[in-house]
Amino acid sequence: MPRFYIPALLAFTLLSATQPLYAQSSSADGTVVGATNETRPQMLRDAAWTRLEDGVTGTKNTDTRIAAISALSLLGGQQRAEKLVGNCLHDPDIDVRLAAIVAAGELMKNGSANVFSNELRSELDDQDPKVVFTTASTLWKLDDPSGEDILLAVAEGERSGNYNFWKGSTHQANRTLHSPVALMKIAAQQSITILVPPVGIGMGAYNYLRGSGGVSPQITAINQIGKERTNPAKIALIEATKTKDPVARLSAAEILSNYPGDDVTDALRQLMTDDKENVRFSASAAFIRQTTTPGATSPTKRKK
Repeated sequence: MPRFYIPALLAFTLLSATQPLYAQSSSADGTVVGATNETRPQMLRDAAWTRLEDGVTGTKNTDTRIAAISALSLLGGQQRAEKLVGNCLHDPDIDVRLAAIVAAGELMKNGSANVFSNELRSELDDQDPKVVFTTASTLWKLDDPSGEDILLAVAEGERSGNYNFWKGSTHQANRTLHSPVALMKIAAQQSITILVPPVGIGMGAYNYLRGSGGVSPQITAINQIGKERTNPAKIALIEATKTKDPVARLSAAEILSNYPGDDVTDALRQLMTDDKENVRFSASAAFIRQTTTPGATSPTKRKK
């Protein structure tokens, strides 16, 4: 077998949802037989990237693509993630576009600087009100007031009978929309339609929560302790990766991407073969970030 086939074959083995990582060439603990400690993480990262790329470009299933895009939002500063998300900003599937808009904003918050600033601003001129509102909300979270006029028009909504401000906006889309009431209704249904996550909750977890009936006390606790960066918080988050609640596992994976340590790496590796697709995507992205980001925050002792 030619040598260049070997990495691809190993990556395929990794992406099985029903078998342990490297099931065809691994020991009982899931480690790669004959691989060094230095090569093992790189092989896992390659497979994680393949999974994420296939999730975005290798299927027409909208839910799968959104889950993969949401996971990519963790990988700020990574050109492969930026390219994948950037391409989806022009996708014909409106839901994929919405996910990409929010992911672009999350990438910029997570280290991609102003990579998507101009492209996002251009989305404010789109014909679809969902795209316009989602873009305005995303930019606002980035302290970019470009879409402020749109948000103001939505805020006025049915309370105002005078829509001259809306009609006089500098954005082309505002002159083609039938009524700002359409946007106001979208805003009122943000938990269903708009993908912009609240501060403190990762995009992957938020999108999963939208279809699971809301935030449980466990999810709230995970996101609260995740801000502490303490050893007890780290231990609790690792334990959360083993819970029965898939949203909790996904939330823990997203937060653990910021923590260093072999115990964190192993917990994320285990989640890469989770039985839930959303968890596998987020764990793959978290693994890439945790094993390649020098700035992962070391846990500290909490001040009493």
